[in-house]
Amino acid sequence: MIILYQFATSPFTEKVRRALNYKGIAFEAHDVDRAKAAAGAYSRVSKVGKFPAIDHDGTIVQDSTDILEYLDTTFKDRPLAPQSIRDRALAAIIEDWADESLYFYEITVRLAWAHNLDRALDEFAVSFPHLSRDDLRTYFLDAAGKLTAAQGVGRKDHPTIVRDLERHFGALDNLLEDQPWLVGDTISSADISAAAQVSALLYAEEARAIVERCANIRAWRERLDALAPISRKAEQSHE
Repeated sequence: MIILYQFATSPFTEKVRRALNYKGIAFEAHDVDRAKAAAGAYSRVSKVGKFPAIDHDGTIVQDSTDILEYLDTTFKDRPLAPQSIRDRALAAIIEDWADESLYFYEITVRLAWAHNLDRALDEFAVSFPHLSRDDLRTYFLDAAGKLTAAQGVGRKDHPTIVRDLERHFGALDNLLEDQPWLVGDTISSADISAAAQVSALLYAEEARAIVERCANIRAWRERLDALAPISRKAEQSHE
């Protein structure tokens, strides 16, 4: 049995859950208390306090990309890595774009912009049971603002960030023109990773307005949700 230690609101957790569900692997999800994690309560599964992490019968794997690679190595059915060398390379590039670029946009527009943060607060409260809603709001506006300012996206003004999102979503929509998946003819780590970041971005009203104009993205998300759902347990078996 796999135990998934997660921050339920994290796009990287969604990425792992989608992968597990797509491959039909049974798992249990354990929501991590962030205060206890900071105090070292979960050091057995994550010495640095970063999640998601999985415990597969005593084998510990951290980092969403490493987890997907481990799942493919351990559970051969429904691989997430494409077969051809070129497609594997392209999937890895798209995964990195989603994890390292889109991520900072979603942190900015979902958590550092107050008008969008309120939509997400109740879900984040699950991993911050020690904070009131007002304190949680203050915490995120401050922490997310500092993080994204240091990275760079947070130093851009609102119209520039919206234009950036239009460019990113436009590129994703164009990649899906006349093909169901981002790489090759089946789901890959590229789809799983990009979809997880899109889910987080859609907490922002600006992102939702853009995606409404992207028919290919909307159809792709429907296909992905049917085959690799976000849910907290495996809904299907492919054995």
